[in-house]
Parts: sequence; structure tokens; C-alpha cells
Amino acid sequence: MMQELLAMDRRGLMARALVLLGASALPGCKELGGSAAWKELSAEHFKLLTAFADTLIPQTDTPGAVAAGVPKVLTQMYHDWASDETREALTGALDRIDAGARKAKEKGFTELTPAERQTFLAAHDKAALVEVPPPSDAPKGNPFVPPVSVADNGYHKLKELTAVTYYTTQAALTTELAYEHVPGGWTSSVKVTPKTRPAVTFGAF
Repeated sequence: MMQELLAMDRRGLMARALVLLGASALPGCKELGGSAAWKELSAEHFKLLTAFADTLIPQTDTPGAVAAGVPKVLTQMYHDWASDETREALTGALDRIDAGARKAKEKGFTELTPAERQTFLAAHDKAALVEVPPPSDAPKGNPFVPPVSVADNGYHKLKELTAVTYYTTQAALTTELAYEHVPGGWTSSVKVTPKTRPAVTFGAF
């Protein structure tokens, strides 16, 4: 897995997960899609999304984003949940990834080898997530979901949705993360092995 591409603040990630899942579960979620409900993600954008998700969270000894069905879930959210603004941000981010790959490699992102995608995306990710001063009229946010202002906010949204969706799938929750009952027994020292997984818990802190 490209751990360096998933260096998001864990508390912020989980808070956003609850916000996203709560919104998408509302009975009227289709109305959140703006004036043109049930918009389609084009076949080309779906291929780009699949290649991006596979590069961000590839399959290793655990299922990757594609095996976990993340592109299909995001496509459904694009149809049913996303506003026109969010749709534009997501497709725009995918277009910029593809355009960047063509400029750097003279090939579209989906045409690159997995190794070439990782090399390109690592550089693209670093440039896209450089913090910039927020506009004067930007929302203030709150302690649990702070405002985001980076060079490519659309890319940030795309990456965040991909990571959040992955870590709420059965595949990730049962193979990537380990559940620890709290309160539990005290262990003064835990030996880290190749099979050791991060612990997952839900809470404010």
C-alpha cells in the first residue's frame, strides 16, 4: 500500500467518514445531487478512477481498493449523492491526473504500468496537497472537520473519498484493521510482526 499517499490525519479522516456516510444514508440523498439527478460517470472517468484507486491502495497481502469494490461504490455515490459541485471536483481531479501523466509520460494515466503510476502519482499527490491560504469567504469548519485549502482541492476530495470508502468496506475492516475491545487488558509491550495491523476504534478522540 502507498502509505505515503495516505498520510491524512486519522481523526479528521474518521470524522469525515461519519459525515459522508451519514449524508449518503439519508432517505432524500438523490435530492442532494442538484438539478441534474442521476448523472453518469463516463466510462473513461471510471477507468481513471479505477486506476487511481488501484494505485493509491493496491492489492498486497490484503485486498486493495479495487478488490474491495471502492470504484463501484464511488460511482454510485457520484450518481446518487454528489452535488454538481462535487461531481465537477471529482471529474476535474481525474482529468488533471490524466493530463499530468500525458505531459510527464506522454501516455494517459490508465496506459502507464503500475510502477509508472506510483511514481507519477507520488509526485502529483505532493504538488496537489501543498497547503495554500484559504479564500476570504471560505467556510470556517469545526474542530472535528477543519477546513481544507490546498493547491488542488478536487484531488484532496477524490483521495479522501477513496480512502474513507476503502476503510469502511468489509474487506478493509476485516483484513487491514484489528478491533481492540476497550477497556481491555494491559499489555506493557507488544511485539510487532509482519501480521500486526493498526487498531480501529470509533470515538471523538
